[in-house]
Amino acid sequence: MHGKAIQIVSFDNPYPPNFGGVIDVFYKIKALSQLGVKVYLHAYYDDRTDVSGLKPYCESITFYKRNKSFIKFISILPYAVNTRLSKDLVFNLKKQNAPILFETIKTTGILKNNVFRNKVAVRCHNIEHNYSWGLGYSETNLIKKIAFFIEGLKFKRFEPILEKADVLFSLSIDEFEYYSANFKNESVFLPVFQGNTEVLGEDGFGKYALYHGDLTTSDNVKSALFLINVFKELSHPLIIASSVSNKMLVKEVSNYKNISFKLINAEHDLDSLIKKAHVNTLFSYQKSGTKLKVFNALYKGKHCIVNNKMIDEISVLRLCEVAESKAQYKDVVNKIFKTPYTKTENRISVLKNYNASIVVRELVSTLF
Repeated sequence: MHGKAIQIVSFDNPYPPNFGGVIDVFYKIKALSQLGVKVYLHAYYDDRTDVSGLKPYCESITFYKRNKSFIKFISILPYAVNTRLSKDLVFNLKKQNAPILFETIKTTGILKNNVFRNKVAVRCHNIEHNYSWGLGYSETNLIKKIAFFIEGLKFKRFEPILEKADVLFSLSIDEFEYYSANFKNESVFLPVFQGNTEVLGEDGFGKYALYHGDLTTSDNVKSALFLINVFKELSHPLIIASSVSNKMLVKEVSNYKNISFKLINAEHDLDSLIKKAHVNTLFSYQKSGTKLKVFNALYKGKHCIVNNKMIDEISVLRLCEVAESKAQYKDVVNKIFKTPYTKTENRISVLKNYNASIVVRELVSTLF
């Protein structure tokens, strides 16, 4: 692959890789670089400016400050798109003779009035209008709820911009089927890029159940409340962990002796919590592919309980226990806490397919 190059337009600075979409972007960049592909990174940003972890993998890194002024709300463009428009980006992309990979539809606003001679691809992280509406359903604040529904309508109207791409890379089966059915572009299922390479869970029993997630996201808060509702009727300990605190959730947790909240200050804190847990309890009200936290749990932890909206890849789902209702969840938790964990060859074999060094070859074979 030496001599090949790619331009990546990221919706945010992908370093550090500590939340959802940027994890996919960071480990994609790393895998491309290790394969010998030169990476020219262009990234919009708010306040994430650390590039120390990106420098070893990028030929160049160019940042573009998002314009998040109030006036950006007053547009037919989705706010997430309208705050990511840059003439400098257009100029810089045209300087290189290399394929362009736009990370999420949020970064594709410049395709509206510009044509590029190079191959153009979009990494579809979600079906954005469905994602926005899903957040709206989970949101309890009325103003935010309305804003999410309006943003979803704008994304639905804006979605035909994807017809200007040559390739659409979907990270879930559902999204792949949606884009294949609704667009004539080449559509490719490309699993999520993530940094785990070895199954580390130790045989035996752990100490507690663990839920981890970003508690600034309404779906994660709603899911954590669901799990509190499950465990408040059980004796097994549950730890809810996040890098941000949520006052309402912490107050609710304080009502129960077997449930606690842990603030995560660094990645190794979360790794330690996953390692010591007997079961990772994961839940979502929103379907958006196989969540990255599932891979973290399966690579680093022991047992894993999910509902179907957490995973849409059957081979991965079969590595987990599945529970959809409160009653089912209670039954599965009680069973799991009586069952020692044993690392299996099946788990190792299935997860090998999600090593970034394997996934990247599909990306490269499609773009070059």
